[in-house]
Amino acid sequence: MRRGRGFTLLEVLVALAIFAAVAASVLAASSRSLQTAARLEDKTLAMWIADNQLNEAQLAETPPSGGRTQGQVDYAGRRWQWLRLIEPSSEPTMRRVTLWVAPGDDRSDLEARAVLRLTGFLGSQP
Repeated sequence: MRRGRGFTLLEVLVALAIFAAVAASVLAASSRSLQTAARLEDKTLAMWIADNQLNEAQLAETPPSGGRTQGQVDYAGRRWQWLRLIEPSSEPTMRRVTLWVAPGDDRSDLEARAVLRLTGFLGSQP
């Protein structure tokens, strides 16, 4: 009588171990990809918020005074905090504007939590 030829238990265990290793590496790569996509989304939204704040300062009828200003904005269904610092620049007719943007309502140091820092310039007050 001929015996049916099949996989041995050892061959099945080796195949399962190889499959588990490949599956774990694919899951790790997918996780990193999702984290990168989320970080890029945060940076993109923060850039738009910072750009909006800089444009508002540039277009204001009365240019904003120097110093620090903080605010919050709801954008893309999320709460964001921004910090604007206006200070003199090396060019007498220009002022440097630095903006930091961070997600959330956290009360901790916004500059440290910021996902984005943008620097721009404003013409000096006449």
